[in-house]
Amino acid sequence: MKSKTKRSRGNGDGSLERDPQSGRYIARFHLADGKRIQRSTGRTNRRDAEEILAKWTREIRDVRDGLVDADDLRRRDERARPLADHVRDYFEHFATKPRSRQALHGKVCALRRLLKSLRDQLGREPRLDDLTPTNVLRAMRARVDAGLSARTANFLRQAALALAAWLTSEGRASLSDLPARIARFDESRDRRIVRRPLSPEELARLFEVAEDRGRRAWYALAYFAGLRRGELSRVTWGDVDFEHSTVAIRNRKAGRIDVLPLHDELVAELREARPLLAPAALSTARIFKTPLHARTRLRDFDRAGIPRVDADGRVADLHALRTTLGTNLARAGVPVQVAARAMRHADPRTTQKHYVALGLVDVAGAISALAAVAAPYAARATGTSDASPEPARITPASRVASRVASSPTKPRETAGGRENPSRSTRAVQESQTPIPRDDTGRFATRREDVLQSVFRRAFSSAD
Repeated sequence: MKSKTKRSRGNGDGSLERDPQSGRYIARFHLADGKRIQRSTGRTNRRDAEEILAKWTREIRDVRDGLVDADDLRRRDERARPLADHVRDYFEHFATKPRSRQALHGKVCALRRLLKSLRDQLGREPRLDDLTPTNVLRAMRARVDAGLSARTANFLRQAALALAAWLTSEGRASLSDLPARIARFDESRDRRIVRRPLSPEELARLFEVAEDRGRRAWYALAYFAGLRRGELSRVTWGDVDFEHSTVAIRNRKAGRIDVLPLHDELVAELREARPLLAPAALSTARIFKTPLHARTRLRDFDRAGIPRVDADGRVADLHALRTTLGTNLARAGVPVQVAARAMRHADPRTTQKHYVALGLVDVAGAISALAAVAAPYAARATGTSDASPEPARITPASRVASRVASSPTKPRETAGGRENPSRSTRAVQESQTPIPRDDTGRFATRREDVLQSVFRRAFSSAD
């Protein structure tokens, strides 16, 4: 039988009741709008509980008299609440949105890690006031220090910002400046998985191996339509429009439905794999009743002779077929905006950064495609062209030589009265004298002229 506790009578300013389980006092009082609520004071001493209740009722009277703004008072009370309570309310609101269970599970795990990191930092249960840029950055840094990637830390930041946006929209806090105050970590310097595109030979061998085992349609949808593994497992026959050669993809990651055109080879593959069922039953049936397991995919890649990791550390897996699609679209000269639409990216920069991997062979092909430059100057030099010769280029060395040649040099008088220029002046004049060159190269000079210059300088120094 449940024991009854004695409730103290109120005097118009609320009442107190002791909780038999926790021993804390529960306050019951009316808000400014007349609504009666109950709230735990968190105190086991009755005198402390009465002081807290008196403070609350005094604030309510100030709101009723217009001395205090009710919204400011409510936000202050919300900031004092535990952050875990706000996270619980946020998930109740998030569960009503059209998102997958996987997205909900990811947010739950990220915010649980954030709460745990804040508890470790503060040594107590965090409140809404503790959701600050400094604390969130510390939590992100702790993930990186634990050996995780920068992308994992940025996912924690994304979950914190989503929670802050909801708290701001609900009027519980003003955290609209939080995204600008929490910087993202650079993921480009800490990419743990970098996928590579498959070569045409590898792709042909993979399709051959899959055809022998009845799995060609799986890899064909992954390559030609760029479907992810989760999308491959959810696509139904009703999503495929054979008349217009399109497929409707329920993109749960972005919360929308995308319609994409199908390649002729993929349409033929799906027509061959289509079962003979009634149209009504066929529209709701999934194309793949059982998704292809990762171990089966690894065996198919091994049979096709596709290495899992290449010499540069790049990975070849099922998602690498999307990288192959993006790279082949870029090689075909498709604009990046069109390629982003084909791969269902909201930002074309995502397509360029993560799904286009052009190598040295592609650059060499682009360079070889340049038009050859004609050689009119060679014809002018041989005298086979009527065009006027190319004017001589003026270089800094030619400017110095012209200045030295035009400036008058005063000879020095020796004891015998003869003019004997200094060795330095003679060396400058001789160094500025143009040396005849051969037509064999730009920097080629006659060996005889060089030797004569050396001997002439040696004999002049001996004099």
